[in-house]
Amino acid sequence: MAGDRRVLFANSLYHLTNDGAVTVIAGQITFLQTQFSFGALETGLLSGTALLVTAIFQMAFGAMSDRRDPTRFLPAGIVVLGLGSALVALSSTFWILLVLVALSRIGASFYHPVGIAWIGREFQGPELDRSMGFQSAFGDTGVILGMATTSIIAVAFGWQVPFLLWGGINLGAVALGLWLVRNHRSPAFPSEAPRRDYRRMIRDVRLWLFPLALGGAAFSIFSTFGPLLLHHRFGFDDTASEVAIAVWILAGALVAFFFGRVSRRFGRLRTLTACYAFIGIACLVGVVSESAPIVLGLFWTSGSAVFITYPALFSFVSEASHRRLQGAAFGIIFGFQLLGGSLGSFAAGALAASFRTVGDFESTGPFYFLGLLALVGFAYLLGIRKHVRDPGGASIPRVPEV
Repeated sequence: MAGDRRVLFANSLYHLTNDGAVTVIAGQITFLQTQFSFGALETGLLSGTALLVTAIFQMAFGAMSDRRDPTRFLPAGIVVLGLGSALVALSSTFWILLVLVALSRIGASFYHPVGIAWIGREFQGPELDRSMGFQSAFGDTGVILGMATTSIIAVAFGWQVPFLLWGGINLGAVALGLWLVRNHRSPAFPSEAPRRDYRRMIRDVRLWLFPLALGGAAFSIFSTFGPLLLHHRFGFDDTASEVAIAVWILAGALVAFFFGRVSRRFGRLRTLTACYAFIGIACLVGVVSESAPIVLGLFWTSGSAVFITYPALFSFVSEASHRRLQGAAFGIIFGFQLLGGSLGSFAAGALAASFRTVGDFESTGPFYFLGLLALVGFAYLLGIRKHVRDPGGASIPRVPEV
């Protein structure tokens, strides 16, 4: 296997195990609600707190990564996540569960700023879109495995076992990843921290902060409240509701694998803009419908557009960021993404709890909320299209090295 392929595979493997571990909560959310006796408000609190912790710590780890070798720094975070995930199995009440999940997310704070910046440094030009799509699809695959298997394992062996299993998988991924890049020579990193102008960083990527936050909210609401919608409104059992959302993620992962081709064919910004329109349509038309097949069909087709937004936005940010400061830049932009996910979870949970006596709004409310947000994102991207070059996938130029 060529050196660059080893780097891409090791990086993608970390993404798979990272995202699989953090999906264990959503993968058995209906089961945990029964086990720990909590409702929609606590569901939003659990998801939102985990995302908020990740957002805070990843800014620090992203900045630290700009003067550290990612082949060693990133595995350290995966180890922390693996051990933290296993500790969650010790929970005995909802509040202990909340605290231990939040602590485990310190380890989950490494991958996105460190791993994505690593891809941005290693690959340039046409290979950047391909590599971003490849690693993104591996992350989606981890989420699929987490969503599709967690509930089955929890029902058969107990809710603790998925946390222990994914903790072990993360530790195994570190061993394999270190072996893959054992001969890889990373670029020389300065002994002193590069000068960071955070105001300039935010200015460079300012166009993409709002859609990143919307993308975070979209994934959080789909993965957390999707199983509850299918369970409470359409009578799916715990396992069927989780598997149905896993199929949604599978559809998104398949599309992400081909993002490079889609970007070259239609243009990166055009593709991104259309995705938010598809998400809004899937949410609003889906929850209005009273047919489970229609809801699933919309989620698995238009709703899977959530997963195309990530490599598109990551490529834009990579090209807009100073190469030596990409860790810090991705720490900031992923902070906005996770903050969007956190606020989206809090708002969706509070909205569902506040109007739980109004029909089935407790299960549909989060998707009305997300549908409107997605259409706002669609309008926003239409508004900025004159400021972004996008002829056949080209985009804003990279900030020159200084």
